[in-house]
Amino acid sequence: MTINQFIRTNSIRPADAIVLQKKLFGMVDHYAIYVGHYNGEPQFVANYTKGVQAIDRKEMSNFLQVLVPVKIDRFKGPESQRRVAVRRATSQIGKKAYSYIHNNCEHFKNWVQTGKPRSEQVEKVTNGLAMGATVFAGILLIGALFGGD
Repeated sequence: MTINQFIRTNSIRPADAIVLQKKLFGMVDHYAIYVGHYNGEPQFVANYTKGVQAIDRKEMSNFLQVLVPVKIDRFKGPESQRRVAVRRATSQIGKKAYSYIHNNCEHFKNWVQTGKPRSEQVEKVTNGLAMGATVFAGILLIGALFGGD
């Protein structure tokens, strides 16, 4: 299936995000924002380790050799806000502010779609680490209180 067929088949509209996972053992989601067709070609914008980049049809085809689309995060706002979201995405092209924890592709996707950078994946890991640290501290405290010397 070509990129254009994928867009038509899934009724993808500007500011919708394609959620991608690695074909083997895909545990981390990657996101690409569809920003429309320019010069007859589909264009996407994504924040990857090299920074925010415009991804043309050829590069998206290369991504799809390694990544598989698993769902589409539809833009939920009115049409006027959809245009704002696309401008938000394209305004960041060339920025090199990628960070796994503070500004990854999910932060970017959510910022484009809602105006608020957020990564549920990072929040889950952070919450898990905080819970683990709390349990560990509790065990140390109990050991200190009842370990008896």
